[in-house]
Amino acid sequence: MISIITCTNRDHMMENIFLNYSSQTIENKELIIILNNDSINLSRWIGKAANYSNVSVFQLPEWYTASECKMFASQQASFDYIAKFDDDDYYAPNYLKSIWSIYQTNKEVDIIGKSTVYVYFQESNYLGILHSSKENQYTNRVVDSTLTFKKDVLSKVSFIRSKYGSDAKFQKDCIYNGFNIYSTDRFNHVVFRNEHHNDHTWKITDQQLMNACTDLICTNDFKSIIHR
Repeated sequence: MISIITCTNRDHMMENIFLNYSSQTIENKELIIILNNDSINLSRWIGKAANYSNVSVFQLPEWYTASECKMFASQQASFDYIAKFDDDDYYAPNYLKSIWSIYQTNKEVDIIGKSTVYVYFQESNYLGILHSSKENQYTNRVVDSTLTFKKDVLSKVSFIRSKYGSDAKFQKDCIYNGFNIYSTDRFNHVVFRNEHHNDHTWKITDQQLMNACTDLICTNDFKSIIHR
């Protein structure tokens, strides 16, 4: 049903990547991992992958851009739907199942994501909502880490060669080519933020992001709030 692609240059994200994949309740799934760091031990990742079903691991030179890694991963996909998982976010067990249900009930949808997302600040244990005005409706843009699309979209649109911003350009090009983007609800996904990590793709400070969030609460149990 759905091929998950994850591109990473961070060896310490291994456990999170495999946990997000293995926890998905959808039955027919596969995981394609692209290691985009020359110093990562490929054999160790392949050894880890051997403990799971339908997991493939590839290593591309670190001078490859993130967009090139995503295109390569997409080309390896066996299924007709591709879900992009970020290496450091949280994807609840029913994340893919909820997306699949939308594809089954609305055949016109080409791309699914979330325009409103939960954000969890790991240092302070604050959970907030980064709001948009669109949930459960069509939109022109969804959050990059929630991007899922039909594989045949790639026959007209590609991830352009770029270190940053390729997901935004991809969605803009999809709209231009007549593809539909649907924003589902905010649940079953959390953007993780850790101020001590300076390798976030999204170059914004935790404080700036927190200021943009609403409904902030301090909690050690965000899962009970965001699971559906």
